[in-house]
Amino acid sequence: MPTTLLGAVLALLLLPGQAPVPKEPAKDLFLHSEKVPGVEIRFVDYHWQPAIFEAMASGKGDVPEAKRNWVVVRVILDARPLTLEGKRLAVGNYALALWPNLDGQGMQVEMRRVDMRDVFPNLNAMAPAPKGETVYKGVAKFETESPLVDRLSTTIAEADGAILLTLRYGDRRLPLKLTP
Repeated sequence: MPTTLLGAVLALLLLPGQAPVPKEPAKDLFLHSEKVPGVEIRFVDYHWQPAIFEAMASGKGDVPEAKRNWVVVRVILDARPLTLEGKRLAVGNYALALWPNLDGQGMQVEMRRVDMRDVFPNLNAMAPAPKGETVYKGVAKFETESPLVDRLSTTIAEADGAILLTLRYGDRRLPLKLTP
């Protein structure tokens, strides 16, 4: 390939624009965990996919991954029950899932009590939530935040007996407060 043609191809590849939906699975994903007394979270550091997230947030587009829920965090309460938006979470395993805006009411966040043994069977795709009992489901109140993070991250912190679980994905932040 002549040098000028190679340069033109590289220039086209580097042009800014909407990031495409990936066709191949990522090969560099890792399972992370964090703990505070009585609570553990586990999550996979999925790459930021703005095209998929926008389709999920808007409810528009033909991206199949944006038309189903995503388990983004496993939450394990092993010492005490907590409360999320007035809903009691007993000691146990939960899937924190995001639901697409398919009804025009906005994205939803769900805390579902589940048997978590098969939630992350394939680390290359965000798994749908397994069967279980929905304990809480409400509007996902994402905030825009800088700088943009290129991978999903989740943190937990304890303050005055409450647990602040914060999800970061791209330029979005979703804080959830679990209280005694």
